[in-house]
Amino acid sequence: MNIVREKQYFMIFPLALLALLWLTFTASAHVPLIPEGNDNLSSATPIGDPAKSWAAYGMLEPHRPQYYGFYVKQGERISLSLLSSTNPQENDFRPGMALMGPGIASEGALPEFVNLPEGYGALAVEGVGPEEAFYEPFGPGSYYRQAELNISAPESGIYYVAAYSSSPGHYSLVIGYREEFGFMERIINPLRMISVYRWEGQSLTTVLMPWIVAFAIGALIVIRGRRRTLYMSAGILAAFLFIGTSASILSQMIFSLIHAPATGQEMALTLVLALVPALLGVLALRLARGEAGILQRSLLAVIGTITLLIGAGLILGPILAVAASVLPSRHRLI
Repeated sequence: MNIVREKQYFMIFPLALLALLWLTFTASAHVPLIPEGNDNLSSATPIGDPAKSWAAYGMLEPHRPQYYGFYVKQGERISLSLLSSTNPQENDFRPGMALMGPGIASEGALPEFVNLPEGYGALAVEGVGPEEAFYEPFGPGSYYRQAELNISAPESGIYYVAAYSSSPGHYSLVIGYREEFGFMERIINPLRMISVYRWEGQSLTTVLMPWIVAFAIGALIVIRGRRRTLYMSAGILAAFLFIGTSASILSQMIFSLIHAPATGQEMALTLVLALVPALLGVLALRLARGEAGILQRSLLAVIGTITLLIGAGLILGPILAVAASVLPSRHRLI
């Protein structure tokens, strides 16, 4: 029994290192942002730190721009990328964007339906339309590049970005260049990604199916098990939610590869991101079905903390893993 305990104890170290690697990889991704009610200049979506890399996902209606606003100092870099989805039904979608701000020398044809603040200049860039899509390994996802802008702010002040189109379609506006995630952003990012997958045209059922199936399997094991304790039940359900995260990453990878080519390195990166939650789920399952000693409980709490940080288990999984570490294991569930 001591040998088994030691094996379980030492398994957590390589998994923790993989989780740190997972955090390093995902730090190269954009922070998802789902704007609402920003179809007027006065209600522009505020971007607190325009140097930090944000990816706003929205839906454009004809001649109804959506606005974003941020403050930058003179000489600071402004980086913008306009993307569109790879939904075949939107192949004719040609979104454009305009950067409006103090001291900007106007260039390009700014549509009349875009509100230009008084005294501001505007750099208008039209979308090039779908060419070859690209694969993004961290979501994962697939996109078309439509337009880009990179300038140094000519003056300090508030700048606005307008995304617009003469036809309906889904766009993504990437603002900033410094890729990083805050603590709370890491925790809620998986929930935001559900909206991103919906933005891609997937149904909510399709997006949630990997977790639904995984949770159902875990519940079935709990119901049919001979020792149905609170410790075991919570631990098993948490484990399968972690495995569901891996299944979700793999299913999104397949969905994206249908629409965009990927290099071997990009696919390997996505596979690593899928591997870590799966390994943590397998270890959590072993711990939950074994002896509920202090070591096992401590390891479940550690796994719950790690999975919370890497966004595995849709928040519920980490909560169940941490709860299992303190729940009783002697009384059988009815």
